[in-house]
Amino acid sequence: MRLHKFVEIFLYRLLSFVIILCYMAGCSLYGPTKQSIGVSSYPPEAQVIVSGKPMGMTPLHFEADRGENLLLEVQKSGYQTQYRTSSRKLSGLGILDVVSGFFWLVPFIGLTSSGAWEHDPAEFEIPLVPERDTTPIP
Repeated sequence: MRLHKFVEIFLYRLLSFVIILCYMAGCSLYGPTKQSIGVSSYPPEAQVIVSGKPMGMTPLHFEADRGENLLLEVQKSGYQTQYRTSSRKLSGLGILDVVSGFFWLVPFIGLTSSGAWEHDPAEFEIPLVPERDTTPIP
């Protein structure tokens, strides 16, 4: 009878431990995989191309995967094309995974997910420079 009770308590604790372990497996695994990116230009209504894919005209907001760097290209007739990049930095959930990982190694798994990262910057304000007139003067 005592052995049966011991096994029951042990299995209950083991199951509780496994459930807690799943929740601690990296907060970033449960975080958002996309982030809103804003692009504005002066003058407005310039075409925005993100990593080779046309996204629309400024001002605009679009959703981007958190796990990849972005290359923004802003074009408008009569103006020089402007390029900007966004890099990635650890998000709040990623930082939580790092801190938790020092106490319990399992949360480091969350750093492999895109939820551990965020774009930096998330808002772009791009001034457009007029093209020079290269017509020769007679």
